[in-house]
Amino acid sequence: MSFIIGIRNQIFRLFYRLARPLIFLMDPENAHYTLKRVGVFLGSNPVTRGLTTLLFDYGHKSLNIKVDGIEYRNPVGLSAGFDKDGELTSIYPSLGFGLAELGSFTGEVCPGNPGKRLFRMVKSRSIVVWYGLNNFGAEKISERLANVDFGRLRVGINAAKSNVTPEFDLQDSIRDYLKTMTLFKDIGDYYTINISCPNTQDGEPFVDPDNLDALLTAVNEKIRPISSKPIYLKLAADLSIKEIDIIIDGVLKHKLEGVVLTNLAKPESNSEHIAAEYPTNQGLLPKGKGAMSGLPLQRISTNVIRHVYRRTRGQITIVGVGGVFNAKDAYEKITSGASLLHMITTMIFDGPQNINEINRGLVKLLKADGFNSIEEAVGSRNPLPQLRDHQVFPKEADKKVA
Repeated sequence: MSFIIGIRNQIFRLFYRLARPLIFLMDPENAHYTLKRVGVFLGSNPVTRGLTTLLFDYGHKSLNIKVDGIEYRNPVGLSAGFDKDGELTSIYPSLGFGLAELGSFTGEVCPGNPGKRLFRMVKSRSIVVWYGLNNFGAEKISERLANVDFGRLRVGINAAKSNVTPEFDLQDSIRDYLKTMTLFKDIGDYYTINISCPNTQDGEPFVDPDNLDALLTAVNEKIRPISSKPIYLKLAADLSIKEIDIIIDGVLKHKLEGVVLTNLAKPESNSEHIAAEYPTNQGLLPKGKGAMSGLPLQRISTNVIRHVYRRTRGQITIVGVGGVFNAKDAYEKITSGASLLHMITTMIFDGPQNINEINRGLVKLLKADGFNSIEEAVGSRNPLPQLRDHQVFPKEADKKVA
């Protein structure tokens, strides 16, 4: 059966290679919205959903994984930023996704940044994003999704701060996050608090440890009593190890369940792309604006995953994001410490059939290493450092006190 699915995938890969030059003639943002409308149609009725499942889906029991009490049919997910208004949840399972993170959603309606906001870097296998959190706002979107049955798809709710002013006010910003999380308290399976969008007017103020402490304190006080969903924190890609450690210490202090690693890569701190392709160097985007997905992020995100897994001794959930184009890329992040994965760029460059091809390849890699499940593979190539007698990991300290 796997052999037949492999042939099916190769046929669709060939078709997509033929179609991609035509798609790439379109403006990237127009292409995105055009293909999104196709997805809405395919998910609108049982016939088109069933046909899409027949052509694109793949499942295997070794891909099943339970994370923070939530059962996923596979670890391969759609990253936030693709479905900003949560309109495509009906079609994602048919494409092979085990999960999808929707949003980012903000407390207020956000028009996003003006001008051209999406660019392709073909040789770098990357997309440059300058959207600026455009979405219809948490009130309208949560009302529409309130009674949606997501079926076998597991859904993350990505909450960000409204991008409507260059002025940062701590308490207003915290209220903005809390508004979104409260409105989605009964929708989806987990939260992601996005403090790392590189395309906002006021920067990334919650990288500051005092601001982050205030935000996470408020989240624990206001959201924990009304929702039992796991809460993850999404980190930026261009942080120093010291900055990462400070944020991770905050995650541990406030007992969040995990982290999403990482958001988009900024060009000034990244040498993994072809500089001439970047839109600022072509006069298409103001200098210092936008950030990259895909291959330029691959090495950075995997290195951060390895570091955070070792620093936390594997006791918090890690969702790996960035540069996953094939099963080997996915497996590297899993064996480095990620339990779940997010991706977007591979669909743009390789086609939608690549999602189930990644899942199919993961099954082969698990078998080759003698693993029966994804859970067994998590962190398997990233051995944890030994603690000295006087060292105690925070969660282990909690157990000793108890």
